[in-house]
Amino acid sequence: MKKLGMFAATTAVAALALSGCTTVPDAGPSAGGGAAGDDTVGITFSDLSNPVWAELVQEAQSYGAEQGLSVTYVDAKNDAAAQVTQIENFIQQGVSTIIVCAVDANALVDVTARAQEAGIKVVGYTQVLENYDAQYLVDAYNTGYANGEAAAEWINANFDADETVEWALMDLPRFPEIIDRANGIKDAIAELAPNAELVATAPALTAEDGVANAENFLQANPDLKVIATIGGGGAVGGNEGVKSAGITDYDAFGLFGIDATENEVQNIIDGDPEKSTISLGGGRAHGRTLIDITADLLAGEDVEADQYMPIEVIDASNAQEYYDEVFGG
Repeated sequence: MKKLGMFAATTAVAALALSGCTTVPDAGPSAGGGAAGDDTVGITFSDLSNPVWAELVQEAQSYGAEQGLSVTYVDAKNDAAAQVTQIENFIQQGVSTIIVCAVDANALVDVTARAQEAGIKVVGYTQVLENYDAQYLVDAYNTGYANGEAAAEWINANFDADETVEWALMDLPRFPEIIDRANGIKDAIAELAPNAELVATAPALTAEDGVANAENFLQANPDLKVIATIGGGGAVGGNEGVKSAGITDYDAFGLFGIDATENEVQNIIDGDPEKSTISLGGGRAHGRTLIDITADLLAGEDVEADQYMPIEVIDASNAQEYYDEVFGG
């Protein structure tokens, strides 16, 4: 598979970047931070194999240090019970703030309430929590709609209106917010490219998922022309899976992602199957935003409870500029 190492490195970012820093899911915070106290922030993520989130925690740790905050992080590895234990450990250690990307928000109602009762600030990320001091969220439906709109525009530019265009969707239905994102994709394509026919769906979080899905989609549906994904992991893997499935005319196939990871944007610049992605600010920007929210909460400032990520389409018209601005430094 061409560029196999490149896509593998995307999910390997988590393993390589977190080497020596993360712990098993039911253990305490990672070795990346100092002793707990007023300046200590604990982060628990649902799954750090997601390259955007791996990038986020690295930036949160380095930027937090600049702000006088010691940031530690752990990976729940999609285990809701383990995440509850991680938050309990943070409470016991007396951290000042807990940032939570939930595996299952419903499973965290009691433990986040206990954190707040202990005087700990709770900041939610991507998944809506019941008990929180602030949240940084995706406008899920409109993010998906922007992805579907880009796919529909490409379909309309490359196929006749009376020509049926088969497309497939990589979703992640275990998260309510991602269901909304997938619905936005489907609605936009149905409204703007009514000749498009959805022929397959499969969940994808990691690049490995994306490779397998793209290969399976094309094996079962050899006339497939479009794949839309709900995230960067599936998009990066899907880009390579399309190639390994034997597609060589990249102009005649469109893959559309969300997250604008470095690999995604580079694929667009290179003229690969991926034609566009949706930037929500990126992992580095999210890491900084979460630290800024945390610092403001700890300083006693008024903080808007529900804050949302920006939505920007990255395609061939602006991919190089975006890459230079976000990843060139």
